[in-house]
Amino acid sequence: MASGPPRRNGQKTGQRTTETQAPVGYTWADYVEALVAEYDTLAAVAWKLVERGLSEDVTSVERALRRLRGRGQRDGGLIGQRVLRVFGVPATVEAQARWMGTYHSPFGDLPVQLCVDQLRLWERPPLSESKARVWILLGLAGVALRRRAFDEARPLLEAAAALADLPAARIEHHLATSYLLTRLDVNAKRAEAAARPHLESARSILDASRAELDPADAACFQARLVDHEAFDANRRGDSARALALYRSLSTEDVHPFASYRRDAGVAFGLHRQGARDEALGMARRACEHAGDGGYVRLRVMGLLMVARIQGAPDHEGTLARAAAIAKRLADPELLVRVERARDRLSEVGSK
Repeated sequence: MASGPPRRNGQKTGQRTTETQAPVGYTWADYVEALVAEYDTLAAVAWKLVERGLSEDVTSVERALRRLRGRGQRDGGLIGQRVLRVFGVPATVEAQARWMGTYHSPFGDLPVQLCVDQLRLWERPPLSESKARVWILLGLAGVALRRRAFDEARPLLEAAAALADLPAARIEHHLATSYLLTRLDVNAKRAEAAARPHLESARSILDASRAELDPADAACFQARLVDHEAFDANRRGDSARALALYRSLSTEDVHPFASYRRDAGVAFGLHRQGARDEALGMARRACEHAGDGGYVRLRVMGLLMVARIQGAPDHEGTLARAAAIAKRLADPELLVRVERARDRLSEVGSK
């Protein structure tokens, strides 16, 4: 008579081993191990918690930490909340989350579905129970904007606002919200009026926090602010003002993203003035900055600028390259830009 279900490596048949389970993102076990690496032993971590009034019994705290290790990406309960409150998230983990939530990082240049998959892995405990969640929410909002899912982006940005305490997160939130508001209203004046308070807040925070921001981040935020303001100026027909704004940016190449924004904006302004050759040179230089920084989406935008300046018949090959990249990225926002550029150039060519 059979003594029970057959076993394999100590596991009952049908029970998945650790090796065959699907990979997960950052877990409680990863978090606890990071604390042990910093404080040498689990007991030392427990003592830190006792010192902060979690318990008078180090042994019970240590047992709770061992249980927390096995929580995977499930709710960490009271012990999880208290550990996060005392220790916060490791700097390396927060940096990873920040990379995924910052528009001017190359993360946003990955294919849309890949970004979604990565962010969903991180939108779970322990990270989703910490303040670092703000970057995941900002990243998800950024993906929603790329997909033109504006109704989806709004609540994500509102949730991020409640968690944004660091200057960089607050600036990121205001810039993303400003962009969203310009897409929600087809009336340029109303859209600009709605977005203006967010741009003013972003500029105020940036000016007050430059000393604590990484210089590259500060340069990118500055370039993004100028880009928003120049966009409004161009919509009002004040191309001279827009060109002056782009030329006000530093001529030093602090970061490829900032350099791209500067040179692409100057290229557009020169094109408006009829300085074709100079504009084409700046647009091509902007494409080089995008390539140097690994910004595939920016390269598409740069190619669209090159095509616009080239005109017929040279623009066809450039447009085809931009369209092919946008299609490979499965990026609805870029594909819309390509089609708009194609329509605009077709209209110009037919006159």
